[in-house]
Amino acid sequence: MCLPEARISHEKTFPLAWLVLIGTAISVSLTGCQGLVPIEDSIPVVEGHQPDDIPAPFGFELDDESWSYLKFEHAPLPMRTVEVIYWGDRPVIELSSWYKHQMPLHGWEFVSTEDDFGEQHIRYRKSGEYAEVLIKRMPDKKGENYVTRLIVRIGVDS
Repeated sequence: MCLPEARISHEKTFPLAWLVLIGTAISVSLTGCQGLVPIEDSIPVVEGHQPDDIPAPFGFELDDESWSYLKFEHAPLPMRTVEVIYWGDRPVIELSSWYKHQMPLHGWEFVSTEDDFGEQHIRYRKSGEYAEVLIKRMPDKKGENYVTRLIVRIGVDS
C-alpha cells in the first residue's frame, strides 16, 4: 500500500516542480536582461554635445534642441545616438559638397544621397554606425528670412 501512495504523491508534485522550474527560468532570464544596463549606471541625454567626428560648417550655430545619448560611445561596437541641429545661411548644394568632402576625413564612408525638392539627405557609415546629414532651406523661427537648417543624426547601422 505504500507504493501507490508514493505514486499518487509523485504525480501531484510533478506538475508543481515543472511550474517552479519554469518560474525560476523566467526569473533568471528577466534578471539577466535587467543586468545588461544597470539603472544606477544609466547616463542621461546630453544637451549641447557636438561629436568630434562630425564636422560643423563655419558660421552655423548649434540649436538648443540638439541632444545625444552616449552610454555606449566607447564600447567595442559604438551605440551612441545623436541628433545635432545647426542653423546658418549657406546654399544647400554648397553644404552638400562640403560634407561629401569633410565626412571621409573624419572616417565616414559615403553610402548614398537623395535630393528631395532641394532638400539634401546624405548617408554615411562607420564602424557599425550610420550618420545622416539633412540640409534644407526654410524660414527662420520668426518666419521673416530663409535660413539653412542642418540636422546630423548618428545611430546604430542596421
